[in-house]
Amino acid sequence: MPLDQQTGVRLYQFIVDRLEERRREQYPNGRDEYEADWTAAHDLEKDFATAVHADDLATAEQLLQELIDMAAPWRSHPQHPDSHTEDGSQPDNAVLGNRA
Repeated sequence: MPLDQQTGVRLYQFIVDRLEERRREQYPNGRDEYEADWTAAHDLEKDFATAVHADDLATAEQLLQELIDMAAPWRSHPQHPDSHTEDGSQPDNAVLGNRA
């Protein structure tokens, strides 16, 4: 994945969407877990953007990996950022749950 702000935003939004789905499934429970996970994802994305803007590639790579790890439970989801090309579209040879 490229080390640019759009990558961080795309991963963050994917994670938040999955967290919101999980929160709806667990309703009325799960609010505290959602808030903690949302805050962690938000902080990672914000710190990643700061590192990218500062051209601190080592920190950006570490933070991007943390975002990727946070998204890992949903790797088989059809909207997972790893299943898309750099422009955000599905590759021609994409098969759900598999990486091209």
